[in-house]
Amino acid sequence: MTSTRRPRVMIVNAYVDPWRSAAPMKLFIPRAMAPYYLAGRLEGARVDLKIHDECFHGALLTPKTFHWPDLVILTGLTAAFDRARQLAAYFRNANAEVAVAIGGPIARALPELCGKVFDHVLQGDVEDLDPFIEGVLGEDYLASDPAPRFDLAGWSFGLGFVETTRNCNFACAFCSLTGERRAYQSYSSEEIARQLDAQKRFQMLMVLDNNFYGNSRADFERRTELLGERWRRGDFLGWGALVTGDFFKNPDNLAKAAANGCKALFSGVESLDPEVLRSYNKRHSLASDPKTLASLCADHGILFDYGMMVDFGQQTIAEVDAQIDAILASPEAPLPALLSLTIPILGTPHFADSASAGRLMPHLRLADLDGQKLVEWPKEPLDTVVPYLKNLLQFRGRKLALTRHAIRHAWSRRAAFDVSQSLISLIGPLVRYGGGVRIGSPRQMLQSWREPRRTFCAMTDGLSAAYRPMMRMEERFMPEFEPLLLTDGEGRLRQGLLKEESQAHARRSSRILFDSPGSPA
Repeated sequence: MTSTRRPRVMIVNAYVDPWRSAAPMKLFIPRAMAPYYLAGRLEGARVDLKIHDECFHGALLTPKTFHWPDLVILTGLTAAFDRARQLAAYFRNANAEVAVAIGGPIARALPELCGKVFDHVLQGDVEDLDPFIEGVLGEDYLASDPAPRFDLAGWSFGLGFVETTRNCNFACAFCSLTGERRAYQSYSSEEIARQLDAQKRFQMLMVLDNNFYGNSRADFERRTELLGERWRRGDFLGWGALVTGDFFKNPDNLAKAAANGCKALFSGVESLDPEVLRSYNKRHSLASDPKTLASLCADHGILFDYGMMVDFGQQTIAEVDAQIDAILASPEAPLPALLSLTIPILGTPHFADSASAGRLMPHLRLADLDGQKLVEWPKEPLDTVVPYLKNLLQFRGRKLALTRHAIRHAWSRRAAFDVSQSLISLIGPLVRYGGGVRIGSPRQMLQSWREPRRTFCAMTDGLSAAYRPMMRMEERFMPEFEPLLLTDGEGRLRQGLLKEESQAHARRSSRILFDSPGSPA
């Protein structure tokens, strides 16, 4: 690096916005916390450190920023691989001596391609950053008491964050965790306490776990009671977490959570069609009816939220329409917090099945896998599915019904919820589906204005404005602004990706199922 000043380290969460906006998305919950956990592995007094999350802060478009760091650590979801390449090119174009590392889902899904683009490829968890720091900067730059740098995150609308477990004990076919084949792990009580102590005063705690319930009820109770102790002593007003469908099979679980300050639960219902759930290997959600689960949670003063995915390869427009109408007609059933298409994420069983069955569209780009456009052939004609999808994701033609439902749902829960829960149940759906304008810097707003109009179909959707360099670049960096293509003109997986996918298949085939797919003991 340099002997005359402290090394400058920048950690960036690369993000591709499916709504084609470069402006910040401040209201997206939960925030990406990986950069702040990574930052905690560095000795803060010995480095100059900056963090940029392209979801929360908006697209990184400030030219002088690219000249600043000596070391860049990139992370992000798999679909952001192209964006990570672009950012690496910008940093290298500005400073030929900069070192660029990539970690997280991108590095695990595409290790060989990443090895050709980035200087360092980090495939492990946050602790695995330590040998990298020691090798690049030196042993003195390792944090003596590692803790997430929540102090660098700024205000998050009164939310605090904690992670009590890693990964998941189920193997849903569409989930990137299934493709990564990593065991479900719990944090010690000391580590959880260290995370809670690392942040300033906040009102509500968001548990970041992929599955807070897990495979051991005793461990679930330990972690729940730990959070309850903090809640009872007044550290925060309540907490929320994500649980799998098997959590609700034991009514004592809700009572335990509520008695320890739980105010909100999210569960991946995903589909109201049992056959679709079975095709996803998601049998633990077969009994996850949103109306029933919302009522069970409300009986304990807990707000229930869920995600819902639409799969036009298995469902007709009429079937999807009937399900949405049924939810709108029932004030007791909340609208989904997340509504998207099923994403064939690279490296997952769903992607492998879709590729082998010829369901992937031709000339498909990795960045197309954003859940907001068709990337797989539907069972009905495109010219009927695409217009319907466009209206569905934006609730066009249903705005009045959406507003009416939000009011009726909040009113139906008035006796069970406190003021903040009632406001969330009322305003949440209107913010998610009502539309709105996001405000960013002049550069961010200009890039958003330049974005081509979305078509909601991968075969016709134009490239994002991000693929046009925003400044003069050396010719050698121009290939980094070409999209990574997954399929050829016939919809077959491109030769360059076959090796990556075969390796992912080998990882899945040798996967040890550490946990039973049934209810935890």
